[in-house]
Amino acid sequence: MRDLSCFGDGSVAVSAAAAASVSGRGCALDRTLQAATTSVYSARLSCGKEILIRVTWTRSTAGSPGLAVAFDDDEGLPSPSPQSFRSAAQQHVLRKKRGSRSVVTGAGTAVVVHWDVTAAEYASCASSSPEPSGGDYCLAVVADAELALLLGEGDAARDIARRFASGPVTAGHLVSRREQLRGGGAEAAATATAAHATRCRFREGGEEHEVAVRACGGRGGVEGEVRVSIDGEEVAGVRRVGWGFRGNRAAVLGDGEVVDVMWDVHDWWFGRGGAGAQFMVRSRAEKEGRLWMADQPASAPPGGFFLHVQCYRR
Repeated sequence: MRDLSCFGDGSVAVSAAAAASVSGRGCALDRTLQAATTSVYSARLSCGKEILIRVTWTRSTAGSPGLAVAFDDDEGLPSPSPQSFRSAAQQHVLRKKRGSRSVVTGAGTAVVVHWDVTAAEYASCASSSPEPSGGDYCLAVVADAELALLLGEGDAARDIARRFASGPVTAGHLVSRREQLRGGGAEAAATATAAHATRCRFREGGEEHEVAVRACGGRGGVEGEVRVSIDGEEVAGVRRVGWGFRGNRAAVLGDGEVVDVMWDVHDWWFGRGGAGAQFMVRSRAEKEGRLWMADQPASAPPGGFFLHVQCYRR
């Protein structure tokens, strides 16, 4: 793994603002939630129209799972992108464990959502993802009579796939993901540690990578550290967080993928709540060039997958 460069804090500030618009509805995790995972999928319909689908899985502080969806196909944009996902896009909370719901987007796209999580299984660990870890479940989004997105496994997902087998099927692909979680227990709170690991692909059909983030140390001091590793190799590290609570770095992964790594642990370090400890990893569109946030306008579509992790104190 090869390090490329390091950039100023200004790019981190821009990236944090863009991260909020990627997933929509702001950055802060609701106080009633223990964890939330928001994934944004892009689907191009046979008519040429693109639609962004935002799927949010949550787990409350009481341990109850939740699911919500939102859509954006703003026809005023030349091409919808994760960064153009409007924070005002209406979120539809799916309160029942099974059902269907029909909506019409602002651009006139007729959307039908089918879901069934009655037999879904969830990990019991408080620090795990709130998404189903197994079982029989599905979430399907049909846009203008085309199957735009299908998530799940088991009979429920297979039944949906069979229903639309004879019609046009649009393969919605994942373009961004935000994982938010609250402190992982008394030990983590006592040591002021924020840590999380997840897996993702920076390119459609590319290799899967493990991304691990960690911030630890006391409140408001100059000791402590921040670490970001990919596939077990450290790509970013700060040994004195009080002097380096924001920063960014670029690295080349073993498969040749170039990624920008950014962190902002100011709110978490100084105990001010807000956005918590933030870590952002994003693949570059090109193998050369500056940090993407430094030279792309806010409306420009990103070149690759965008991962945003937020860790909060309890």
